[in-house]
Amino acid sequence: MNDDIFKKIAAKNNVSVEEVKEEINKSIREACKNPDAPINKIGAGPIPTAEEVIEYALKEIAKSNMN
Repeated sequence: MNDDIFKKIAAKNNVSVEEVKEEINKSIREACKNPDAPINKIGAGPIPTAEEVIEYALKEIAKSNMN
């Protein structure tokens, strides 16, 4: 996955791409504290990365647009 989404968010908010990713990752870590949260089923590791979550969300949106 390229960083286009992160770059757009960073530019819009006048922050770095790294700051955007870290804020998203903080939110993901917080969401993963609930063992029953669906986010725990995303990604290869115990806590999904920002890239994995966004990629998953984009795939789900694409699927829903096909129906």
